[in-house]
Amino acid sequence: MTQRLQPILTISAVIFFMLAFVLDISYFGHDWTDFWKHMNFTVILIIVTIVIAVGFLLGSFLFCKRKYKERLWLTLPIAFILFSFADISKTAISYYGLNEEYNYFTAKRDIKNGKVQILETGLLLPTPNIDWDKQQEAKKITANYFGYNSIYLGCTVTNGISIYNSVMEDYLDKRNGENWKIRQRQMLDSIINSNTPK
Repeated sequence: MTQRLQPILTISAVIFFMLAFVLDISYFGHDWTDFWKHMNFTVILIIVTIVIAVGFLLGSFLFCKRKYKERLWLTLPIAFILFSFADISKTAISYYGLNEEYNYFTAKRDIKNGKVQILETGLLLPTPNIDWDKQQEAKKITANYFGYNSIYLGCTVTNGISIYNSVMEDYLDKRNGENWKIRQRQMLDSIINSNTPK
């Protein structure tokens, strides 16, 4: 049994470690620009050293009926697999914003419940030569027309908010057509211009 388990664990450890490495560097597979520049070989060497040390430590406690050298052939791959799962989980939590109020899954839930909204962040500045109240009223009219509410959350932009808005915009693309933002901008300009005194 051990002779079969050891190669399976080793192959699994290599696959999962490489997967965790690639997902971490590529921001969960969504940013391949400058992939090689993001690699820090010193950090990789430190991580590998720590994981190996954990594998040696696990060898002291697990599979006690075997010789220490035999135990290491099992515990070193286990340490790499455990690290890989932890790193993939950390990367997924960060990418999808799972530790935030707004994230991928809350967006899906809100769409299912009919609560379609775009979250606005950053500093709100008035457009020059346009009445602020009229501009806000025009934004409400166009948002209602295209089937969503606009919610202002403040200045801080988080990854969860970005993912949330991305899911909402994908839904609105399917519902309103891909060029709906252009039509919304034209409608907004038309409403503002029709209300602006000459």
